[in-house]
Amino acid sequence: RASLSRAGAVMEPALRAAVEAVHASPVRAVLHVTGGAAQSLGWVAAVPGASRTLLDARVPYGREATIEALGGTEPRRYVSSTTARDLAAAAYARGVRLSGLAAASAAANATRHVVGLGCTCALTSEIPKRGEHRCVVATHDARGVTEYSLTFEKGRRDRWGEDAVASRVVVRALLDAAAEASAEASASGDVDRRSSIDASTTTISAPDEVLAPFLNPPADVFAKTRERIDDHVDWLVSGAGDVLQLSMTARGDRRAQLAATARGVVPENLLILPGSFNPLHDGHKGMLAAAMKMKPDRAPAYELAVTNADKGTLPIEEVRRRVDALERALETEFAASASASAEDPPSSSSPPPPPLPSVVLTRAPLFNAKAALMPGSAFVVGHDTAIRLVMPKYYGGEDGMRRAFEELRRARCSFVVAGRVDGDAFRTLDDVDVPEWASDLFEALEGFRRDVSSTELRARAVKS
Repeated sequence: RASLSRAGAVMEPALRAAVEAVHASPVRAVLHVTGGAAQSLGWVAAVPGASRTLLDARVPYGREATIEALGGTEPRRYVSSTTARDLAAAAYARGVRLSGLAAASAAANATRHVVGLGCTCALTSEIPKRGEHRCVVATHDARGVTEYSLTFEKGRRDRWGEDAVASRVVVRALLDAAAEASAEASASGDVDRRSSIDASTTTISAPDEVLAPFLNPPADVFAKTRERIDDHVDWLVSGAGDVLQLSMTARGDRRAQLAATARGVVPENLLILPGSFNPLHDGHKGMLAAAMKMKPDRAPAYELAVTNADKGTLPIEEVRRRVDALERALETEFAASASASAEDPPSSSSPPPPPLPSVVLTRAPLFNAKAALMPGSAFVVGHDTAIRLVMPKYYGGEDGMRRAFEELRRARCSFVVAGRVDGDAFRTLDDVDVPEWASDLFEALEGFRRDVSSTELRARAVKS
């Protein structure tokens, strides 16, 4: 059996190769590690390239810190599958928020390979434990959840030895996430050119080399489970999650497709155009494009709520139809942008091209619910929607409206209002009776007019 050196002057080759492979991948990780596996943080940080991988690492060791990391909820059991998964989900949410601080043109790609890792351990201590010595590690990403559990042979190792093996479980989990992310990025031609490490020379062929030589089966019991989400639209519509971000991802030959880049949480810098997109038309595209010029530091998105306050949840077939239509429209824009770049490659001094909008699916028909799911967002709405937003009857009265707007303010959300034809007149934000106490949440989209109606387009389609 391999031994573990306390000196740590030289990192074992297989372990170093594993960490180098993680750093060479597109993974960006947030780690929440408690109860043990402390050596893993040093290993990840000690190998050059950590700044490419590590967004944040926390050791919520005390009871109070663990509860805070879990959003204020105390776990029923601190060392359990549920707690490891919840820590991983919290780490993932933090990673998406942090990655969303990137430039608008890179925001969607930045969140695509975020991984949250949660680890919780019960190891040898000064006071002998009656229960098992074990660790549970979970990773949470846009593609699903993976769990690793290890129950140690009691009495075989001291605290340092158990911590070292638990740390290897953490590295194994990161290596598996890196392999999956690298394969996905390679398939789409998405190469991270920030890396100076050659992944082909650092990726080890057998990830078990990191952990297996340090286990003593059958006394040590190790297990891994992977729960992959193959159908993200079904995941959202079925109620497994409340928000999902899909972004255009290259698939070769100047083509692209929508792929999940964040689930359960989205970046905080979005410029969102909510709508039914039945169908998506030039008015939608023009409104969002005009708003992008007004707020160039935000990442644009179309938001489709799959639930309606009055009509319930859309059938999944209808959601797929609308998402497919959005994908076709965005693919056309992607191909045009790729062709333009090929014909006239941008110079290093050229401003980056405007980012393609992502598509956000939610189960939030009302704006206070949207704000809770997408804090920090600016919502682009038409004059007609703005009028309804400030009607007390939709909130059960003036007090209810004030409370709803306070929720929006706490979530740091706001509205950009575009003008719209109303009968024979063109109405703008100036024609909306916004209360003075809410006026700071509204901005006018100046200079935009596009007289297109989804209702009229659907009626024409029926006639034809």
